[in-house]
Amino acid sequence: MQQVWQYSPEQKFVIKPRLARGERSTGGGLWFITLLPLIGMVMESFAVDKYSGAVLWLMVIGLMFFGCYADLRHADDLDDMTRQGLKKAVLIPPLYLYRRDKARGVGTTKGIVMGILMVAAFFSNGFVKGLTVDADSIIDRLEMTPVSVLGYKEPDDDKTIGSQLEGWFDDSKYESDCTHTGDIYAVTYSGTHEGKTAEITVNVEHDGYIFKDITPEGITLDGKELEDDELKDMQKTIFVGDEADDEEKNSEVSSEKASEKE
Repeated sequence: MQQVWQYSPEQKFVIKPRLARGERSTGGGLWFITLLPLIGMVMESFAVDKYSGAVLWLMVIGLMFFGCYADLRHADDLDDMTRQGLKKAVLIPPLYLYRRDKARGVGTTKGIVMGILMVAAFFSNGFVKGLTVDADSIIDRLEMTPVSVLGYKEPDDDKTIGSQLEGWFDDSKYESDCTHTGDIYAVTYSGTHEGKTAEITVNVEHDGYIFKDITPEGITLDGKELEDDELKDMQKTIFVGDEADDEEKNSEVSSEKASEKE
């Protein structure tokens, strides 16, 4: 026999009354605790070094525990047995949220969501990623880095350090080596250019949490170490290419025209 649903006046949406001044929203506070790992992942982009990153994550972790403790302290709808069970779960925020929602009879979504966000935050934060940084990974990452990171005005992001080195060294062949001292990784590229031995050094600074700086350093060509303007011009030629010469010519032409007008 087919059953037909019929509307009953008692079946309707219930709109909760607006909170009075000073009254707390239990659900809203618990959702804030739930989303703290996500807030930490977003705020991490503003950390500039390992110290600010450590302060950020210590604050996030502290707020998780404090939020659970504050919620338990102000919860007046719990019996003694439930309160004791929640007190033991305060140090494990996802478990606390799971049990708290079960006690409130509103499902277990918050605890599960927070557990997922905590796992994501753990594997995506800078300190864990920093454990994967070593000499070999630095070499690979540096070659895929756009030359614009070196401070050159280069609109073409497809132009990478690796592609520029291939274009400068003879037959696109060169060897890579990396040494590590403190926070500095010195990457050395060696090969030949126009039949002459050549060596290029690029320094990468990583403090165990974030990449702070990438700087082109020394160049040795045919046994001679370049210095001052000669070094800067050669670095620009290597990492920018023929466009560097074109820019210099255009600037010289502009200066000549300006002097003629005067």
